[in-house]
Amino acid sequence: MLKINRRSFLLGSAALSMDCMTRPLAADPLTATHLSAVRPPGLGQSWRYARHDGITGKIVDVQVNRISAVDHTVEIESWSEAAPSDSASSSWGAKWLHPFERAASHPPGLRSEVQEPWSMITVDPHWDLVQVYKRPIPLWPMQLRPGWRSLVNTQYQTAEATDLPWQQTMRAQGWERITVPAGQFMALRYTNLINFRHSDFSRTDAVRRETLWLAPEVGRWVARESRGSYYHDDSVGDQPYSENSYCWELLNWS
Repeated sequence: MLKINRRSFLLGSAALSMDCMTRPLAADPLTATHLSAVRPPGLGQSWRYARHDGITGKIVDVQVNRISAVDHTVEIESWSEAAPSDSASSSWGAKWLHPFERAASHPPGLRSEVQEPWSMITVDPHWDLVQVYKRPIPLWPMQLRPGWRSLVNTQYQTAEATDLPWQQTMRAQGWERITVPAGQFMALRYTNLINFRHSDFSRTDAVRRETLWLAPEVGRWVARESRGSYYHDDSVGDQPYSENSYCWELLNWS
């Protein structure tokens, strides 16, 4: 089991919310009248998300997920599209620099996500490094009801290290009516609190927090917020360092 000391416990217990300033997301509490099943996977199903910087609110890029294989595993290929340009706020030289920035910052392809089975993730490309879990972990609550909770203790590996501990607590909080560019959805809001060991061994007491909104009819989350923090092994103060924080919102799906 992953050892949690006082410092990481305090981090994990803090209720930190993100402020994606340009994210047009409105969530109003609403009691669900029934529990829906998540749409089953189908070849060619796809989702496009705008990814925002969690601090500035600016769009970083557009990420596309598409199911490329459905068998005993479900494979979801991913790629990144350049962020829409904002000519009104661009500097005088931006039109000349933009093509070079796009080529440098947005590779055309990302690693595929692998679920085994559907709703249980084995290969997760959404973090700073691709993670492969020793035991698949849930992507969303197995029971679509407020109050559902799970605790997973497993290990993961990256291209840099193996046998890294991963402890994840998932909590289903409630049904909400949520509006994103793709439309309005009834979604189950849930959170992940993750205590883990980073493959960069100079980082200690690493914690990640997420809030997600799962729309069963879409078969995936329609909005997601993620942030993380850690200490350096030579830290002498109580102020943690921050990982990059992001917010995603669904643009369209099929």
